[in-house]
Amino acid sequence: MRHSLGKVVATAAVAAAVSHEVIISLLDRHAARDWGNLDAEDKAANNSDHSHAEGRLFSSYDTPGHGTIWVITQDLRGEGGGPITTLLFPEDY
Repeated sequence: MRHSLGKVVATAAVAAAVSHEVIISLLDRHAARDWGNLDAEDKAANNSDHSHAEGRLFSSYDTPGHGTIWVITQDLRGEGGGPITTLLFPEDY
């Protein structure tokens, strides 16, 4: 089961350093609910209805040459928006 990514954005650092192909690959994994390098507790939280209801899904991927990249989808419908997915390096957080 895939989830909606909504609008996709990346930090300036990710956009400058990471190829389009790598970004698409990470988005595909995130949308397919492959949460990457999370512990069992964090993966379970992502898979629970509670996490999705709160509007935040988190993935963490180790990438060759770029280190860790996080992918976060937030549901902003309660704030008049829709889902937005952000790719960022941990230091961008």
